[in-house]
Order: sequence, then C-alpha cells, then structure tokens
Amino acid sequence: GDVQDTFADVESLVKDVGYRPTIDVAEGVRRFVDWYKSYYRQ
Repeated sequence: GDVQDTFADVESLVKDVGYRPTIDVAEGVRRFVDWYKSYYRQ
C-alpha cells in the first residue's frame, strides 16, 4: 500500500558536509509555494 509517513535522516549530510537544515519542512514548503506563485505570475 501507500507509505503513510516518511522521515528524513539528515545526520549523514551533517557528518559528510557539515550542513544542518535550519528550516523545517512545513516552513520550507510554504516558502517554496510563495516563491513559485511569485515567479510564475511574471
């Protein structure tokens, strides 16, 4: 069946390149949608 939930484990990213995200997924999606709407209204 369909996957109900997924979780990203970013620890290998942090270990390999020293980058840790500072924006959660909900905020990131909101920002992307705002950008997308603004960009494609041009």
